[in-house]
Amino acid sequence: MVRVLEGSAAGAFMASSWAELYRQDPQATPYQSPAWLIGWAQQLPPTSHLVVALCEGPARQALAALPLARDQGDTGRRTYALSTPMGEYVRAVGPAAENPQVAASLARYLEGRASEGRHIDMAGLPTDSVLAQHLMSTDPARPGRWHTSATDCAEIPLPLAYEEMSRSTRRDHKRRQRTWDELAQHRKVTYRRTHDNDELLTAYTVLARLHAHRWAGHTPPAGTPHTPGAPHWPAVLKRCGTSMAFIATLAVDDEIVAAQLCLTRHRRAYSVVPAIHPQYKDLAPGHALLRHLAHDLTTAGYEYLDLGRTVPGQHAYKDQYRPRWSKTLSAVSAPAPACLSVLDELVRPATELV
Repeated sequence: MVRVLEGSAAGAFMASSWAELYRQDPQATPYQSPAWLIGWAQQLPPTSHLVVALCEGPARQALAALPLARDQGDTGRRTYALSTPMGEYVRAVGPAAENPQVAASLARYLEGRASEGRHIDMAGLPTDSVLAQHLMSTDPARPGRWHTSATDCAEIPLPLAYEEMSRSTRRDHKRRQRTWDELAQHRKVTYRRTHDNDELLTAYTVLARLHAHRWAGHTPPAGTPHTPGAPHWPAVLKRCGTSMAFIATLAVDDEIVAAQLCLTRHRRAYSVVPAIHPQYKDLAPGHALLRHLAHDLTTAGYEYLDLGRTVPGQHAYKDQYRPRWSKTLSAVSAPAPACLSVLDELVRPATELV
């Protein structure tokens, strides 16, 4: 059974019960953490409100929950995954999130809302998740319900296995490393990773400035991480804190030339927003920072660095680190032939059983 919580009821559930669902789900990523989700729920515009689709067992125990947002603004009745496009991986959360029956119930809930004429937008579902597989399957009675597309994602095992890379790739890494070694002989080169909230928020200000400088007068490629900007990101990072967020930076003579925001869970780090100084692009500062970060994380006991979704033009860059490739699904509902009547919308309760 799926119980739908909306608005203040959804917020109360997330504040009181989400942490336990997250703790019980080893496959959940930082994008499903209560700090991240509550942070973005607090940034929803006035036309939107929080929705939690909660799947319960026979004794009303929480089996899994799916965090959503519903927008009733000028764009129409749109329901979408909470924190997208900032959050790169969308999953149901809970001890039974990957149970086929639970996932089928959540899929039926989404399909039911789509059949009512709601615009459902679920982007970032790992294709190996059971929920994604349900949405990808075709119901012969309802062909064309979902418009789907897939996005590549890259994850680097740590430590970096340079010896297993191709000869040409090793040569490229050595050439870039030699350039930075020579630079360090006559200029100060500094790598840092933030360890407290003040450092995190200060480094974020620099990262946002670099990102804006890099894309000034240009449009970032489609699918790139959401552009950082105040006050949303600082508010979310302050809530996440250093227990699950850090920013790594690389500086030349105290001028930061590359920065990378990451979230963490267990022994995985997830790259969220990278930025480089365009005036130093000939030095490949992104590669240099990534090499420092990979070594740092290995020393700290991390086993993977997830580089997230990969847009056209980024594959060659990430391929140089021998990543494990996976995919995420974007499922957008096709227009339904009939919508709910205005009266139906007026009488629908804030909390409903489906």
